[in-house]
Amino acid sequence: MKGTSARCAPVLIAMLVAGSAPGGQTTNDGPEVGLDDLEARIGSANLPDGTGVVVGHVEFEDVDGDYAPTAGHNQFIGKKFFPMSGPTGASAHANNVGFNYYGNTLSIAPGITTIYNWWADNWATTGLLNSNTGSLPVALPAAIKVFNHSWLGTFSFSSQNNNALRRADFVTIRDDLLMCVGVDNDEPGVPDDNINAALMSHVFNGITVGVSDGTHMNDPTLNSLDVPGRMQPIIVAPGTKVSWAVPVVSAASALLTETARTTPLPSGTSASAERSEVIKAVLLAGANHRAGWTNNPSTSGADRGVTSQPVDDVFGCDLLDVNISHLILTRGEQDGAASTPATVNAAHAGWDLVSVDIDGSAYWRLAVCEVAREVSVVATWHRQVQSPFGSADWAVADFTLTLWRVDGGGLATLVGDPGLPFFGGGNVVSQSDVDNLEHLFVTDLQPGEYVIELQRLDNEAAYPDWEAAVAWHASTPASPGDTDGDCVVGIADFLTVLGTWGTCPEPCPVVPCPGDFDGDCEVGINDFLTVLGNWG
Repeated sequence: MKGTSARCAPVLIAMLVAGSAPGGQTTNDGPEVGLDDLEARIGSANLPDGTGVVVGHVEFEDVDGDYAPTAGHNQFIGKKFFPMSGPTGASAHANNVGFNYYGNTLSIAPGITTIYNWWADNWATTGLLNSNTGSLPVALPAAIKVFNHSWLGTFSFSSQNNNALRRADFVTIRDDLLMCVGVDNDEPGVPDDNINAALMSHVFNGITVGVSDGTHMNDPTLNSLDVPGRMQPIIVAPGTKVSWAVPVVSAASALLTETARTTPLPSGTSASAERSEVIKAVLLAGANHRAGWTNNPSTSGADRGVTSQPVDDVFGCDLLDVNISHLILTRGEQDGAASTPATVNAAHAGWDLVSVDIDGSAYWRLAVCEVAREVSVVATWHRQVQSPFGSADWAVADFTLTLWRVDGGGLATLVGDPGLPFFGGGNVVSQSDVDNLEHLFVTDLQPGEYVIELQRLDNEAAYPDWEAAVAWHASTPASPGDTDGDCVVGIADFLTVLGTWGTCPEPCPVVPCPGDFDGDCEVGINDFLTVLGNWG
């Protein structure tokens, strides 16, 4: 169903709904998006559910002028709704979005209890963004961390759309929040509406979402808007329509934000863990790359393993997987180096929020002890925007992501024929000229040591340092007795066991406990014997 707002806003037109109203998705898709795997891994008592995370819910206005869910619905018992765009009744579309966003039994984040609601026309104009005015976006009413946008729309002119999108990216940075937005549905017999869908699917700093079966529009961003040709969507989730898939990703963002706030991560990481760039990178790096996924790298010749498109044409980074994303986040921040590290400085899963100079690079060195079935690495960064939001008031960095092989004391290329003995497929270089996202996805990576390089290529002098979030995960078996991931069981591992002797920190096993090899949440004699038995 496509609807036009009941109140006629003077500037925002062609309000389109990324789904249909009644009869939407009303089932908990936890099993499909990894929630069951997460519960099995960390235990039900440790399962995050979005508790304490304040969210925003932006909706089109239905034919009766309503934009908020039914406050008395049993899925919303205990929820507090704050209507920000004037009086409203219940909207069927808002209900179905709410079920998957924060419903008590239908969402993967039922712990969300504080929801601020906006009518989309109002949110884009005087309610928040103040688009196409001389005023800054208004202050948020609370510390909102996630916005859900299961709607599409456009202003009359491209210049107005650009102004609104720049303001949305500005708010993302100013308030350190994440906007999850839908692309249009690809419905048989329905004309392509991408021309009328500039808002909000063309943001830089948010996450564009499609449906897991691929029935959504996947056109590149429009020529009339800032940096055309960017890929969308960049992740997918279950849903019969895009409207119901977007809130699944929004709920996952809240789940990870709660994890970042409440889990005692390794030293020094807590302040950065809930940054919007980090949550975005962790969600994308953890995605389940299903059969047939490809970001179209060269498969032979001198450019084997190189791609200029970071993600799949239809599925982006592919299917949301909260278990792997949670694993990446809780393995903690692992600081990159400004030059090639002499020793391993990264585990098989982790992330970093790194600042890179013009012409500079950041490096992470990891060891693969047994064949890694899949390696996923994502780098993402925000567009920087300043007032008054004109064409000269924004900039976006250009990064390239590369995987190198350590050969003796130096780095050896994996591009072309030299990479044939070392990885089965995928890409070892991601070098998009337009996206603020790079993605490496490598299959059957052979044992050895490797280096991830994030290289900055732009010359944006106004931003001598640019922050980027990098997240990674390698599907490789654990090596018993190896606490530091260097593929050698030795004195360092022995000292780690002695240094962590006793009960592991709570909550176990959410918090990494390097010396606990048998998974009993205690470092003891069995773990000591594991080190001795695997020495060398």
